[in-house]
Amino acid sequence: MLIAMELNNMLPASEVPQHTEGYEGFFHLIDITGTVENTVVNYIIRDHDPDLFNKKKDLLIRIVDHLNLKYGARTVKLIMVDQYYNMKKKIEPVIHIVDLARKALIERGITPKNIPIRGGTDGSRLSYMGLPCPNLFTGGHNFHSKYEFVPIRSMEKAVEVIVKIVELNAFTS
Repeated sequence: MLIAMELNNMLPASEVPQHTEGYEGFFHLIDITGTVENTVVNYIIRDHDPDLFNKKKDLLIRIVDHLNLKYGARTVKLIMVDQYYNMKKKIEPVIHIVDLARKALIERGITPKNIPIRGGTDGSRLSYMGLPCPNLFTGGHNFHSKYEFVPIRSMEKAVEVIVKIVELNAFTS
């Protein structure tokens, strides 16, 4: 547990979700379980910039290597799985779908706002599987917290926008 705490303390304290915003990347400790003999920590690493994303992953690898030199080989085991990439590179070639969503929002009386979201795993995964999926609003608030909620009126507005996107697309196809 102490080595897990040491690893966490070696990460940049300012690069966590609560101290970053917008397009700033972060290390997000999402789970820690352990005993004196065995501890598992799980992080999400996010960054909109692919180079900065890779630098964050490299930093974690260097920290693990350092801890293994300090405490002995295989004291710390790193399993790193890329689950999420920024979808920008998959959306830009088909930016007309974003324009279509923007038009649908306006027609439903909603002012479009391009706000960088710091998640969007589903949309990203689908985009990288060949189905470009820009993230649209759902009306939710306080995502991934115990205070997350979605007002019924907001969900209704989200459905209206989706229906409008389908209608607009039917006329342009």
